[in-house]
Amino acid sequence: MTVMGDSPIFDVTERDGVVEVRGFTTGEVIDALQTFKRVRGVQADHLAGTKDDLLAALMHNEVPLTPPASLRQAHRLATRRNALLTTPAFTFETLAELRGEKPGATRTWFSRRRTEHRVFSVPHRGRTVIPAFQLTEDGDLRDDLADVLRPLLAAELDGWAVWSWMTQPTSFLSGGVPEVVAASAPARAATAARRFAARPVA
Repeated sequence: MTVMGDSPIFDVTERDGVVEVRGFTTGEVIDALQTFKRVRGVQADHLAGTKDDLLAALMHNEVPLTPPASLRQAHRLATRRNALLTTPAFTFETLAELRGEKPGATRTWFSRRRTEHRVFSVPHRGRTVIPAFQLTEDGDLRDDLADVLRPLLAAELDGWAVWSWMTQPTSFLSGGVPEVVAASAPARAATAARRFAARPVA
């Protein structure tokens, strides 16, 4: 490729992945590349500054930075989680008190059962929250939930999603609540859990 203009004529060719430049000395090519690198740096800084200016302008004019659909979804999610947090739940400390042991022992017990996909927790404001429905009055595991929770947790569903599905009416059980149905028909609840865990993700 031959380039002409106000500057001297030079020719650029590429052979087997090697670029050759004729019409300039090696030093001039190096200077040109260094200048190009500096220009790219200035362009990047300008772009970053432009983005900051645009963001500031949008905020100043109270233009929403998040799509309305995303805001609605986030609001629904927050509402659902707040509702779940009003239902009985434990921390490691309160569960340890119920079980009559030290928190460290409860953490170890819980961690092992979580590895077996028999129990789960959710994070909230820097603490671990353990939904109470999966435990007995003595703080032990509900045997009737073993085969219900296992497919959900093995599918690596988010803990909040598991908590919500387990404690809300679902079409997979004709409007029944999984953790309630499990008390009288654990096999039916387990089948519903497997179907829910295997459903296509939108």
